Amino acid sequence: MDKITLQGIEFFGYHGVLQSEKELGQSFSVDCEMYLDTSLCSDDLNKTVNYADVACEIVSFCKENRYDLLETLADSLAKDILLKYSLINELNLTLHKPHAPIPTAFDDVTLNVTRGWHTCYLAIGSNLGDREKNLDTVWSEIEENPYIKGVCKSDYIETEPYGVEDQPDFLNGAIKIRTVLTPRELLKFCSDTEMLCGRVRTRHWGERTLDVDILMYDDEVIFTDELKIPHPEMHKRAFVLQPLAQIEPYLIHPIRKMNVSELLEQVLV
Repeated sequence: MDKITLQGIEFFGYHGVLQSEKELGQSFSVDCEMYLDTSLCSDDLNKTVNYADVACEIVSFCKENRYDLLETLADSLAKDILLKYSLINELNLTLHKPHAPIPTAFDDVTLNVTRGWHTCYLAIGSNLGDREKNLDTVWSEIEENPYIKGVCKSDYIETEPYGVEDQPDFLNGAIKIRTVLTPRELLKFCSDTEMLCGRVRTRHWGERTLDVDILMYDDEVIFTDELKIPHPEMHKRAFVLQPLAQIEPYLIHPIRKMNVSELLEQVLV
């Protein structure tokens, strides 16, 4: 991936926790590294990223908005750039706050964040209420969220309950998205969408109005108490693999090193 770098973009802003920072303001600067494919620009500015425009956008955004934390400023700025300049796949931002109110000698305070577009896959399921409407809600929420682009979704399939059998049959599906959300932010989106449909957690593997699970996030492997990617049960579940195979049969599982069609064949044997 090619890289365009802007260094030392200066602006005067009102970002900080202290009241004096909010009232008096101070000087900041930004370094921005943008990753994109420039191989097909054909010497045409319209086919690449105009770095002069990006520099002006950075200054404008940082002047027009006010945040207490550098962390919030950096995250919001990065997402703003990614949404406005579609050719940028990933960017690295470094914010400099050389005049931070620190009661000792220092040269600079910096914060560095990396944000980009990620390809992710979601599993959706419902066996309570209007099941089709519940599943449709996920796509509707994706379309309403500026940080997520819906790429495609599978047909819905009817499946018998898994694990706990004394409950109604499910409708299940799979969705492919592109998003600038981090894994934790995407998890929150999934949880919020479940709550929108009245999800109440009763028993493990039990009935639910809506279940939205992250199956894969690029080819990342994440294992924490709150989030496990790829989904640790996806390779065992036909009701997950069947709709996923419909939209992405050759997607490679990053741990098992098999594609979705091969995993499905194993499950159905």
